[in-house]
Amino acid sequence: MHPQQADCRSILPDQQHRKYSSGYIRIRKELESYPELTFTVEETSGGVLVTFKQAGRVNEGINEGIVGLYNYVKQHPGLRIPELSKLLNVSSKTLERWLKQLKDDKRVIHRGSRKAGGYHVTEENS
Repeated sequence: MHPQQADCRSILPDQQHRKYSSGYIRIRKELESYPELTFTVEETSGGVLVTFKQAGRVNEGINEGIVGLYNYVKQHPGLRIPELSKLLNVSSKTLERWLKQLKDDKRVIHRGSRKAGGYHVTEENS
């Protein structure tokens, strides 16, 4: 058995090991070209989740996007995701992720109903 197959076997149950092991080996081999990347593998209900991290760097593009969204909401309170998506030319899914982070950080809140409400900067951040 290939050493990386054994590594895959330790993470995945038998059925999934057979299904995913060749892809897992290809990922491990390719990552050797990128020593600054690390990854973790987690078993999920539908398969595996692989998370990649770049050592020592913060993803500036994402942070700039979140900061830009925060500033836009601060200047234009009450907008909903479809409106923000159109105005900022950013997908709804990306906005949902960014807004979740801003809500988790207690920087923005959603006021009103799901249909008619919108996003606002929290009082302590205005």
